[in-house]
Amino acid sequence: MNDQFDMKDLSKTISELRGAAEHLLKTGGEMEAIKRNVTKILANVKMLELNISDVTDITNGC
Repeated sequence: MNDQFDMKDLSKTISELRGAAEHLLKTGGEMEAIKRNVTKILANVKMLELNISDVTDITNGC
């Protein structure tokens, strides 16, 4: 198992997830199923963002 993580790459991918979810909401947000599910996706993306910032702080010695 590889225990090495590229934090910049992880952060970039999470940012892309947020962008894709926001685009989906913008283009299909009038559909109730899209709105509900994208809201859940964005909540999970927020948790990923918080987790990555915590790990970044720890690895940077903050």
